[in-house]
Amino acid sequence: MKKIGLTSKIIFLALIFCFILSPFLQAQVKKYQVIVPKVNLHLEPNENSPVVVSVPAGEILAQASAVRFKRDWIFVYYQLPDKGKTLAGYVKEQMLRKLFPEVNSLLISSGEADYQPKELDVNQGYEPVIIWGSSQDKLIGIEGRPLVQEKSGETEVYQYRRQIMNKQCLIEYIFWRHELISARFHLLDNYTDNNYYISDYLKLKNYLETRLGRPVNDRVVWFDSTYQAKNEYWGKALGAGQLEFRSSWDIGDTELALILTGSDNKVAFVAECLGKKYKSSFSN
Repeated sequence: MKKIGLTSKIIFLALIFCFILSPFLQAQVKKYQVIVPKVNLHLEPNENSPVVVSVPAGEILAQASAVRFKRDWIFVYYQLPDKGKTLAGYVKEQMLRKLFPEVNSLLISSGEADYQPKELDVNQGYEPVIIWGSSQDKLIGIEGRPLVQEKSGETEVYQYRRQIMNKQCLIEYIFWRHELISARFHLLDNYTDNNYYISDYLKLKNYLETRLGRPVNDRVVWFDSTYQAKNEYWGKALGAGQLEFRSSWDIGDTELALILTGSDNKVAFVAECLGKKYKSSFSN
């Protein structure tokens, strides 16, 4: 009989706790998106360790443990899109980005501390001026000076607050080596009932389908099917991290993705445009 190492035993026990305490853990998880062409989940926090599964860019991983291993490794789980099977493993955090951005207070404070979010209005069409490969100066000439500017290595992020289709949004323009490679749009409005996020997602998705056709990828992912047959509780499942919505389109030289996910009763509604030629260098 093959001897099981200490690390493998720890992983096995951790998985058991994940299943036994899943309702509790799912309310605490953090969500990440893969930002490199492919990332491997390893059996142990070591690049030479066996690969559990390879995950392509754009997929979502959920943190399975708050403990960090060897400083930059985290333990995550991934649900295979076609098989409904969940696998767990270790990955380096720098290959991922958090789906819940750390929003600067300048972008939140606008004198509207408490207000009722307005209804999404797709009739107020929004067409961002995005020219892949353009410089920061070109963006500033169009959008003006950013409220927040962040730099990490060869990557820079310019943040703006804008009203889009009647909703308050954070826009992040991402530059790599001084070339625009991606633009992300985060909903800043907060609903007391998470079902409204689902309504907005479906409304925006349907609007994009009328303009762009059927998405090349369209998924509703259930990590826990407790509320799957109870539509009125889908908002609760979303906030608990049990439910996700994802869809994406190919538009010429651009990939457009919509993501609706949740964790700890917080919801992230993100639209992202990515220049296809920069996929291999996308690293923030």
